[in-house]
Amino acid sequence: MQSHQGRFAGEVRSLLLLPISAVLFGSGAMMRAQQSADYFPLAVGNYWIYQCYVMETVRYIGGGRMLPAETTQKTWRSEITQIVYRKGGREPIAAAFFDSSPRPVAADLSLPVCTKDRNFHCLGDKGAPNILISVNSRRIYQISHWDSAFPEVLRRVQDPNDNLSDLLRYTQILDLPLALGKRWGGPFFSWHVTQREKNSPIGVQGAGATSNREGFILEASDNTGNQRVTFVPSIGITHVSAESLFRRGDPNHWESEAKLVEVHLNQTKAAGVR
Repeated sequence: MQSHQGRFAGEVRSLLLLPISAVLFGSGAMMRAQQSADYFPLAVGNYWIYQCYVMETVRYIGGGRMLPAETTQKTWRSEITQIVYRKGGREPIAAAFFDSSPRPVAADLSLPVCTKDRNFHCLGDKGAPNILISVNSRRIYQISHWDSAFPEVLRRVQDPNDNLSDLLRYTQILDLPLALGKRWGGPFFSWHVTQREKNSPIGVQGAGATSNREGFILEASDNTGNQRVTFVPSIGITHVSAESLFRRGDPNHWESEAKLVEVHLNQTKAAGVR
């Protein structure tokens, strides 16, 4: 069964792969809200609060018995607790450590699969942190392996002689600025900006003056399911959802969703700009 549930997408081909490029809208004008370098406000102390639910698959417990599909609801807080920077080099690089994250991770199928680790990594439990690596404040990569590897990742980011190729090859999640129709990713998993959403942060506590900003809906799919992410420049990820290809009612069906309900951006300077 786990072969059908692998971590939804492919950890590097999935969550927001965003290569760096100057992107213009069809009209030739860049969206005003994206003209700032602060596309993703990565700074220590910034945090996002999400409400989410996960529908688990049917679980077999032995002896021919199985537990029915179960839906779990939870609210959690995702905070940046540490940021390290690379000094020197061709492009500014920073790595922000999140204590938890609502991420529809596209898992590398070569990695071992955890039964609790397929959609939202246990819904933001403290045991599910991740690192976002920002290159030139435009390309954002997500590293979400194992906790024991994170100190080494932070060390490598600071080493100007390390090209980080193995970390960045399939882990890009955002390519900023975004534009309708933009695509990025690899042959087996790629992202596509399918919609622009006006007033996307309305109703999000703490969004303040940015509440009229336009969001972008990104979509991707692989042989396990479909993924959908909404990103709002200068605020961050406001919505993520994932659903398996199995129809509802099938014992292998799973789905999950997280919506941003509150944001605290105490610091707004982009991590990659120093």
